[in-house]
Amino acid sequence: MHGEGEGLLGMTLSEVNPRNQVVVVTINGGITVSSHLNTLGIHSGDTMVVVDRAPFGGPVLVEVHGSRVALGRGVARKVVVESAGAPKPLVD
Repeated sequence: MHGEGEGLLGMTLSEVNPRNQVVVVTINGGITVSSHLNTLGIHSGDTMVVVDRAPFGGPVLVEVHGSRVALGRGVARKVVVESAGAPKPLVD
């Protein structure tokens, strides 16, 4: 696990702690995964904040383009990200 925005280069979205802001570097999946993420508004170069990670391999909740989206851990493991700065305060 990585904390507070440090060491996030080359990580997958499933490894990022809540409140960390990241940029999507690449999506390591086939056309099905890429299409699914594209439908959700997630593309290479997008900035997002990890809002929460459910325990026991549950989904990862991210905020991207002003919307919150839940991604299964399998999909989140295919999204390679890097740090985009300091942790962000979350507003519910």
